[in-house]
Amino acid sequence: MRMPLRAAFVVVVLALGIAAASCGGDRAPEATSLLDAALAKVDDAALTIRYPQDQTLFPPDIVAPTFLWKDSVSRADRWFVLVRFDDGETRRFIAEEQRWRPSKDEWSEIKQRTLERDAEVVVAGVDRREPDRVLSAGRIHIRTSKDEVGDAIFYREVPLPFLSAVQDPSRIRWRFGTVDSETAPPIVLHDLPVCGNCHSFADDASVLGLDVDYGNDKGAYAIIP
Repeated sequence: MRMPLRAAFVVVVLALGIAAASCGGDRAPEATSLLDAALAKVDDAALTIRYPQDQTLFPPDIVAPTFLWKDSVSRADRWFVLVRFDDGETRRFIAEEQRWRPSKDEWSEIKQRTLERDAEVVVAGVDRREPDRVLSAGRIHIRTSKDEVGDAIFYREVPLPFLSAVQDPSRIRWRFGTVDSETAPPIVLHDLPVCGNCHSFADDASVLGLDVDYGNDKGAYAIIP
């Protein structure tokens, strides 16, 4: 008995779909087995997590950081970020490039579950066509402090290499902002023809005292209302 053309087409499409799924595609391995495979690769040092550093302590009021890593395995084109909490539960996230930033809700959960407790963060590199096979991995530990920053920070932004800033101090910029802001702190002081360095504020922030260096002479001090 001949199969109707339309039915035959449906069968072919289903068969192709099953074949594609069996070849890997966008399958995501189960978190625990993926973590075990990644930990076996950590000592190979093929993947280095550049930020944050191992044992980083985050204040509870800070916005989500961007995790950055360098993978030396050229075949790796997808990465799993695995966060294992101290209760043994592992959360899995997927990154399509060598960086990952948790969402606001994800970061809130991570901070809550790492309050005064360590979490292990493992980044595992895979070939998306073989997601069950870990090619590279790196590991760090993070935790969240119980103590908030609780105030704004005044700091200077110095271009690198440092020698270029010494030669042209007008390139140094000063910013003022809080760690809980999603936007970059605004620039509040710039284009100084000399190098402003150590500084302090009055208790009510009405006066700024600033050490001023020129030609390696630290003899000047500015008092700015």
